[in-house]
Amino acid sequence: MSTETPAPDATTEAPATETPTPAQETDWKAEARKWETRAKENSTAAKRLAEIEEASKTEAQKLADRAAAAEKALAEAQADALRSKVIAKHAIPEDYHEFVVGATEDELTAKAEKVKALIEAQNAPQATRHVVVAGEGKTPALALNGDGIESALKNALGIQ
Repeated sequence: MSTETPAPDATTEAPATETPTPAQETDWKAEARKWETRAKENSTAAKRLAEIEEASKTEAQKLADRAAAAEKALAEAQADALRSKVIAKHAIPEDYHEFVVGATEDELTAKAEKVKALIEAQNAPQATRHVVVAGEGKTPALALNGDGIESALKNALGIQ
């Protein structure tokens, strides 16, 4: 008896990889519809969960939430009032209000002063510039092909 294993036959072929047939291709539209449906179901579930959590809050929690929202609204109103005060103090035109920003009165004042300075610089009358042309009012240079150069040379050399 021999313990040798039989050699693989050269005629056996390796399994061929299957090419996808049209039936196996992914239908992307169907996949998109499936995920859209799941998203809608999750959205409904999330809304329901929020309702349940809201209902299960204690009265103290509800009051705390209302107080926090009121404090936030108060802080926003105070910041807006401070900004309006600084804008009015520096007489910033309405078109430039968006440039006055900051968290503190000092920051708002600094921005308002910068904006005011830029507006004043823009509205300041521009000084007219006088352009000086060298040799203006003198006789123009003589053309090289004219009689003027010939007479000037004769005068300079003393030739009549």
